[in-house]
Amino acid sequence: MEYVFYPGCTVLTEQYGYEISTRKVMNTLGIKLIDPENISCCGMPLRSINAYGWIYLSARNMAILREYNKEIMLLCNWCHLSFTHVKKILREDEELRSWVNEVLKEEDLEYKGDLKFKHVIEVLYDDVGLDNLKGLIKLNLEGLTFSPHSGCQFIRPTELGRPDNAIEPVKLSKLIEILGANAKPHIGWLECCGWAISKTNMDSGLTLAGNRIKAASEAGVDGIVIICPHGAEMLDKRQEEALKIIGSKTPLPVMYYTQLLGLALGLKPKELGLQLNKSSISKILEKIT
Repeated sequence: MEYVFYPGCTVLTEQYGYEISTRKVMNTLGIKLIDPENISCCGMPLRSINAYGWIYLSARNMAILREYNKEIMLLCNWCHLSFTHVKKILREDEELRSWVNEVLKEEDLEYKGDLKFKHVIEVLYDDVGLDNLKGLIKLNLEGLTFSPHSGCQFIRPTELGRPDNAIEPVKLSKLIEILGANAKPHIGWLECCGWAISKTNMDSGLTLAGNRIKAASEAGVDGIVIICPHGAEMLDKRQEEALKIIGSKTPLPVMYYTQLLGLALGLKPKELGLQLNKSSISKILEKIT
């Protein structure tokens, strides 16, 4: 299998562990990743400031990626939503699509609206498949229990068509369970990490993140498993701030699914960028070893 790899800007500029672990895991699974040239931010951060800028950037990236004539693999929930939303807008608005293509002519690009792309979780769940993954596991994670955190944009808004169900998402949970671990749904497991609102009100964002971590801790899990770089920023990178703002002193390990999968595949923690995580995962590693 081959995919053109679109990691998104947050992964490349901050969440290095996600990229490192994804590349290592895909290589171990025999999946080739092709790095495209001349790509940029998907534009989603501009959506509420300059809708034209957002739509143009997503369309531009999709025009560039289409030229590789292969399916695209994304790491970021927001990038996946941005491409999905812009495809819908441009499919329904011929005038706007004409404007986009007029601007894209300056780079000899054309938006055609037929790009196929998948989130890394879709690649693992749908393309590689649970049975195939299970057969490759070298280190059973039995005895560990995790809180799955798919993230808002992986499951909502439903009307745009998301990779998993908004009420009862199963893909991340089942991917955790094939490693031998337990995935434990609990109060708060579908809640927002607080990233979006943190851009205008950091205290509110941190409160949401802190409550999410606290709920998982009270559910008795060993850690939170994430699949979105924005979730990592709030639940991992800013965990200490988040817990402080809600008056909690109970930290909890947070890691990407690609990192957890890599451990089960027999890869070393440093090969998966786990030393870059801000929350301590030492207790998880102790249980595994």
